[in-house]
Amino acid sequence: MALATRSPNLEKQLDKQVTALARQIAHLGTGRAGVYQMSWWSDRMLAWAMSDPAFKTQLFRLVDVFPATTGDADTLRHIHEYLGGGDAPKLLEVGVGLAERLPGGERISATVARRNITRMAGQFIIGTDAAEVAAALGRLWRTGSAATVDLLGEKTVTAAEADGYAGRVRELLERLFVAADGWAPDDHLGRDDVGAIPRVSVSVKPTALAPRYAPLTAAEGKAELALRLGPLLDLSAQRGALVFFDMEHYDVKDLTLEAFEELAAAPGLESASLGIVLQAYLRDSYRDLQRIVAASVARVGAGKSPFWVRLVKGAYWDTECVHARAEGWPEPVFLDKAQTDANYERCVRLLHDHHGEVRAAFGSHNLRSLAYAVCYARSLGIPDSGYELQMLHGMAEPVQDAIRQLGLRLRIYAPMGELVPGMSYLIRRLLENTSNESFVRHRFAEGRGLDALLAPPRVGELPGPTEPTTRGETDVADPGPYRHEPVREWRRRAAREELARTLRAIGRRLGSDVPGEGPIEVRAFVAGEEVETGETIASVNPSHPSALVGVSASCGVREADEAVAAAAEAFPVWQGAPAAQRAATLFRAAAWMRHHREELSALEVLEAGKPWPEADADVCEAVDFCEYYGREALRLDGGGVVNSPPGEANNLRYQGKGVATVIAPWNFPLAIPTGMVVAALAAGNTVVLKPAEQTPVMAAMLVQAFREAGLPPGCLNLLPGLGEVVGARLVEHPETALVAFTGSLAVGLAIYEAAARHRPGQRHLRRVIAELGGKNAIVVDADADLDQAVPAVLASAFGFAGQKCSAASRVVVHQAIASRFVERLVGAGRELVVGDPISPSVAVGPVIDADALERVRRYVGLAPDEGRVVLARTDVPDEGYFVGPHIVDNVGEDATLVREEIFGPVLAIQRASSFEEALRLANNTDYALTAGIFSRSPARIAEAASRLRAGNVYVNRGITGAVPGQQPFGGYGLSGIGSKAGGPDYLLQFCDPRVVTENTVRQGFAPELA
Repeated sequence: MALATRSPNLEKQLDKQVTALARQIAHLGTGRAGVYQMSWWSDRMLAWAMSDPAFKTQLFRLVDVFPATTGDADTLRHIHEYLGGGDAPKLLEVGVGLAERLPGGERISATVARRNITRMAGQFIIGTDAAEVAAALGRLWRTGSAATVDLLGEKTVTAAEADGYAGRVRELLERLFVAADGWAPDDHLGRDDVGAIPRVSVSVKPTALAPRYAPLTAAEGKAELALRLGPLLDLSAQRGALVFFDMEHYDVKDLTLEAFEELAAAPGLESASLGIVLQAYLRDSYRDLQRIVAASVARVGAGKSPFWVRLVKGAYWDTECVHARAEGWPEPVFLDKAQTDANYERCVRLLHDHHGEVRAAFGSHNLRSLAYAVCYARSLGIPDSGYELQMLHGMAEPVQDAIRQLGLRLRIYAPMGELVPGMSYLIRRLLENTSNESFVRHRFAEGRGLDALLAPPRVGELPGPTEPTTRGETDVADPGPYRHEPVREWRRRAAREELARTLRAIGRRLGSDVPGEGPIEVRAFVAGEEVETGETIASVNPSHPSALVGVSASCGVREADEAVAAAAEAFPVWQGAPAAQRAATLFRAAAWMRHHREELSALEVLEAGKPWPEADADVCEAVDFCEYYGREALRLDGGGVVNSPPGEANNLRYQGKGVATVIAPWNFPLAIPTGMVVAALAAGNTVVLKPAEQTPVMAAMLVQAFREAGLPPGCLNLLPGLGEVVGARLVEHPETALVAFTGSLAVGLAIYEAAARHRPGQRHLRRVIAELGGKNAIVVDADADLDQAVPAVLASAFGFAGQKCSAASRVVVHQAIASRFVERLVGAGRELVVGDPISPSVAVGPVIDADALERVRRYVGLAPDEGRVVLARTDVPDEGYFVGPHIVDNVGEDATLVREEIFGPVLAIQRASSFEEALRLANNTDYALTAGIFSRSPARIAEAASRLRAGNVYVNRGITGAVPGQQPFGGYGLSGIGSKAGGPDYLLQFCDPRVVTENTVRQGFAPELA
């Protein structure tokens, strides 16, 4: 009987039984958990971490970087940087300082730290190799505990790493099969009321077996998983092993559920012991458990073995919250611990209610949770042997002892591996042991009383699974604070299916010969009217150049003059419109883009060759510009801050400059033109937009957004055409007050020069706002986390085929780790899917056109003479403008590959003998746009942040993907002129400031003295 159907008296009775059993476990489990008594040093460290959140952060960061340090001096430097500052407890500060001053003090201090951090890791890791683990598991078996072994290692990035992980799992299984044959019979551990239980058990991480294991590469990821895990499951079925699929981050949760069910259905696994982990802190975990239970019921009904389910609370709560909040998504976890505990008990009931149809394992260190699993089972008549309790090696050992004394079946989750791959696991365990809500901490470190710890979770109705974030139109009267537009949660199946459907529908429409369908016709738009031209420009799909996406007008000088005249005529009215009216127009345009998000993203995939995430992010950025600059217009309407002395009123206000010419690029075909157009409109200017020849359809969609938003005629005019014809005329037109340009250095310099010339009838000096190119470097320091650096460098260099001004085209890597870094980077580069981005799995699509293809191929041809080509992807489609990722190692500092902007998927690697040399090499460029550093040295991070020559410096993350209002974007040097787009100074460039000074004294009367 499920608890939900029981009478209140039965519920109270059950709760009394739970409390009594929990107290009995607590009474039997005397002593202190080992993690809190490892040594004076470790004990003190954890005590300080629990009392000082700032110190906790520094300590855990030191633990994280520790395996990457080399030698005593390097270790001591990191200790001093992390723990020698104001946030460290005074006692520790004195200790570190004293150690440094003693003879041989550096060696002593480093040795102490190394020994104790290693002991911390050893507390939670059962062994480093298969032989050591087999011996340890034999000892556990003799003391009355089974075990499941987790091979440490998070997500792999190369096929070789995944093969290595699979090989270690096989080696472990083979060793454990031999060892387990020698263990004494023990029906308590080896049988339940359903049947035999395998002695050997392993827990595997799908992400460690498949580098492409992610939502958008689900098909490839599951195929890789099947390739490596399938034979291991066959071996386990033949020899008798229990295999658990560990549940990891929420991003791959649904993928793991799918993979588990699909692999379990393979022939030969009918009697296999297969299990999956479910995390009760997830709001959709109960629904997922219902799904797995139903699948297990069906499996048993077909005469097969039931599934195992390990129910846990979850180990990534902090990460899930930070990630979701940063992206603007709803948190997938319960935010109240009581809700997690209540959901855990709800899941316990579901598992026990299906006893025999599913085999349950309950993982927790919370005494109430463990007691609840036992007592509810007993209330249903399920024997104590009918399920098992699971606990982590090295955690809450007194509770483990009590469980064994009570005769309950216990399985230990036992991680194995080296310190480096185990460090992320160690950090999670330290976080768990020092968490403010940790039961282990409350009971075994702080000695809190049991009454509060054992109280049942009191919650109302549990919130269900989250829904995607949706936002309506911003109310100009109460806009609220700016928040960036969340990108799609690709981990949601509905998000993937929606864009796929839209792509198919638009593809059919573009290829149709039905009247009214076919390629999109883009006319010029002047003074609120569509204008046809005799000449046209074809916009093609760069993946399939024979396929037309659109046919645009090709404007000339006459249309340019007409558009400028229309904008000049509309300017006084638009400039005089209240700021709230201008902002409301921007907010309505943003709402239109949100409503047409799928169509806009699909058109970017087809017209610009953007992969799905890049296309969606571009649409989000366009929305962001509308929302951010709309609020900025309202802010600037209040004027600037100036002083007014007695008897005088000074007022600083901002007004539009006049007609703004916007010349936009093709690589961000919606976001960048939107940003420049919206900034000009928000400041009170009128606009003539000249889009890139390659992407006129996206420009037309931008104009459509403002037509639907009610922008008055003449305020935004669209002039598709050739840059050397219509663009040149717009730049030199006497009525053009400012030019906003994003594009290449060569074109930018020509515009800058032409705009500077004064022409007859011109009553102003033109302002030029130019965002140009970059030759951007990422520095990878000797202590960098390569698990973090390799994927970020890869995405920064090859995202959208390297066609971003912010893209990483150089990596300067410290010689100490260069070989390992390059090996992993090349291996990860081989995993990138290259092809038509209509497929969600594609990471590297085509370059934009034939000219771009030829330019990139010329640089690829130079590569063998300028360095060592370590990756040359030639597995590209025959049709389309494709060039695969290329990585060139050991490139000299005077080489063309590190001097010239390539705008394609070519990455040059330079090796530096020191951090100082790395900074010098990174700064050895005329550009100054973006740069990055991967390091875990606070001092070096600070130095790089100060000295790297770039307008945007990124630390321990990729160097692309700036978000308006968060990372205002723009460079200096030859990377551009003007304030940063998406920042608080940007609109000022589009304004003329005016000060009105009034004498307020009349006949000796001053109002401020009245």
